[in-house]
Amino acid sequence: MRAAGAIKIFGGFVALFSVAVALIPGALLGILLIAGSERSVFERVKSPDGWHEARVQFDDAGALSGFARLVFVKHDWNMSDEPLLSCRAFWGEGQAKVDLKWLTDNTLLIEHHFAPDHVEATAQNCGPVRIIARSVRPFEST
Repeated sequence: MRAAGAIKIFGGFVALFSVAVALIPGALLGILLIAGSERSVFERVKSPDGWHEARVQFDDAGALSGFARLVFVKHDWNMSDEPLLSCRAFWGEGQAKVDLKWLTDNTLLIEHHFAPDHVEATAQNCGPVRIIARSVRPFEST
């Protein structure tokens, strides 16, 4: 009976070790990519009531990342620019200009020069904030 218990424990150890060996390189690669990336914030605008902030940013992870302009909305108390702690309001693929303007305390206007086929995503709302995305000519050349 003891031998069967020892075999189960050894089998569990081998399985756990195998999973760890498979996951550790991927986790290290992810950590290195994050550590090697550079964040550029092009514009930062607070809502009229000061409760929200919108920003246009690009995270450069080197050759692995393409060029994109992303607009994130966050609460003013959130001091971080981490995308996971903000709501992604807009994603345009390329380097076109993006301008932010608060129309009211809870309405954000995003004016951009991306052609419609280069807009990857636009949110309708970020929490209580209504998002309006408007394309403006001339569009960015591809």
